[in-house]
Amino acid sequence: MTLFQTIQEVIGRINIGKWIDFHRQRRDAYDPIALLTILLFAYARYGYASLRQLEEMSRYDLRCRWLLQGQTPSYKTYQRFINNQLKGTLEEISHQVYLCIQDQKALEAAILMIDGTKFEANANKMTFFWGAWVKRYRPRHWQKAMEIVRQLNRYFKVQGIAVRYSILKEPTLKYLMEIDERLDAWLQEVGAIRKGRGIHPVAKLKRELGSVAKSLFSYALAKDILGERNSFSKTDPDATMMHMKYDYYNHTNVFKPGYNVQIGVNNGYIAYSYISPDVNDTKTAIPFLEGYRNQFGDDPKMVVTDAGYGSFENYAYAQLHQIQAILKYPRYQKKKEKVKEKNQFQLMHMKRNGEGTPICPQGYDFEIEKIRVDMKTGVPRTTIHYRNQHCENCPLRSRCTTSKKGRSARISPQLEKYQKEVDAYLETEEGKRRMAQRSSEAEGAFGDIKKNFGYSLLRRRGESGVRVELGLVILGYNLRHYHRQRTKLMK
Repeated sequence: MTLFQTIQEVIGRINIGKWIDFHRQRRDAYDPIALLTILLFAYARYGYASLRQLEEMSRYDLRCRWLLQGQTPSYKTYQRFINNQLKGTLEEISHQVYLCIQDQKALEAAILMIDGTKFEANANKMTFFWGAWVKRYRPRHWQKAMEIVRQLNRYFKVQGIAVRYSILKEPTLKYLMEIDERLDAWLQEVGAIRKGRGIHPVAKLKRELGSVAKSLFSYALAKDILGERNSFSKTDPDATMMHMKYDYYNHTNVFKPGYNVQIGVNNGYIAYSYISPDVNDTKTAIPFLEGYRNQFGDDPKMVVTDAGYGSFENYAYAQLHQIQAILKYPRYQKKKEKVKEKNQFQLMHMKRNGEGTPICPQGYDFEIEKIRVDMKTGVPRTTIHYRNQHCENCPLRSRCTTSKKGRSARISPQLEKYQKEVDAYLETEEGKRRMAQRSSEAEGAFGDIKKNFGYSLLRRRGESGVRVELGLVILGYNLRHYHRQRTKLMK
């Protein structure tokens, strides 16, 4: 059975009528099932297919011509089909296809191998905007605006005109617009706007104030676009500047606009994907799991990740939702190193007494300075702050700390408990097998998409367009994997 026949069979097994309204189709319109079949066939075969490539396949590929019954839809037809009929339903279609081709035992087990990677956005060069610019230059422009208002007040006072504007500390564009309207009305009232007599001093200040107000408006707009991010691209505001793995040999890895894409793989198939503007994978775990629960109606039984996801918030979330979380933490490999003279001053390699208090390399116990309890995650997190009071005359002080008060340490007993559970599981044969399986399936999925099919640069702009594009790419990957597995079973 060919890949084209496999895709036809899968589409025939799911109810497309739930998402595509056939009653509103024109009589002379193209068959939406045929368009969807060709679309998925192109993405499964080539990894990614442009609109022009879809048009060419419709004209010259005999399988597509047979399916379209001799019709030749143009690239605009596929563009309208994707934007008008698939854009809002692609996620649900992908979910139904996944349920159709996935093994029932794997669905019941629901073991997710989670991994993330960064895709470069379709944004022009040198279009980055940093959030630090807003904090630095917005107050300066407001000070400049208030200086112009002071000059206006000075001018009206010298001329004996009873007009005075207030000096505000906080930037407000509404106030500047009100001043501009009043100055414009005053200039027209006194007849100061005339040709051939030069520019009026108030009109000149009004023009400068308008220029500053325009800059302030651009910074206010950028602040709204940034949200909680620290950067974005001007040609694709939804993209964030990220550190890309560009060149390992020449060390030319630079900041580029991109999206952080997370996938959860179960039994070799991508069950769910999540697009995030966050650079760090730690913050994406909870939104990813919440999206999975909304899609499948239940939480996964187990999640396995690499060292980029281990944090107290993620461990606490998994505990609240009864998920077995195998989340490696950032310093997992460092913790397993042998204690030497160089690393003996690290807190993870220090010995502990019976109460869990760290002991410095010189044999002195730390003393509790304060205890804090945080309830942000719903699970109480206790953080104990320690201080070593014996650092003043210690011969190893220069190698241990630079603080004048002595070496400090912070320990969270709950976090260490979670990490010990992960350590114990990863030392077992099952834990080693799960981690090897995660590297093979999750990282292998990205390797197949980015390396084997050369898809590492996004073509669409905006988060909604990127979601549609990556949704089609993931659909193609699942169908391609399903065809390979089915061909092996038939052989």
